[in-house]
Amino acid sequence: MASNKIRQTSPDKVNGKLVRYRIGDCLAIKGLDDKYMGAIVSEKFNAFYDLTLIDFLLDTSPSMKEFENGKFFGTRFGSTEHIEYATDRCMVRCKYVDNNSDFNLVGSLKLLTHILKASYHYHNTEIDLRNYYTEELPIRIEKTRNAQKFPDLGFVSKHLIDVKAITSDNL
Repeated sequence: MASNKIRQTSPDKVNGKLVRYRIGDCLAIKGLDDKYMGAIVSEKFNAFYDLTLIDFLLDTSPSMKEFENGKFFGTRFGSTEHIEYATDRCMVRCKYVDNNSDFNLVGSLKLLTHILKASYHYHNTEIDLRNYYTEELPIRIEKTRNAQKFPDLGFVSKHLIDVKAITSDNL
């Protein structure tokens, strides 16, 4: 019996239509309270954007400085010789993001060609994303503080990691 494999479609199209955002694009996501979250498009897989959240929640739309100096939701692992970084991915339908005026392009970062994935979460709306953000941020702050006490050890946990760790400008 032949197995049905999920294969990636074009990174720029969904059902033959071009998507609005590309890998590395930095998005400002406006919430119902008029505060802005940030996310980086880590990948596009079939009909979904993989968004990696950034650690800020601002009263005004973020600038590229907030993204460049921000910390992403991810993890680190490895040993004293070599530490790897992986991003947490929030999967949201391309059609929803592209047609929603609360998602806006701020700029773009040049991401590393291969970024490891730590986890996947599916979200249907920006409200789902905000709820996830609000629940996860305090946990990640605490676990990041704990990991900073032993910087040479590669703890596998929920962390906030400098965006520079996944950009190619950092090499």
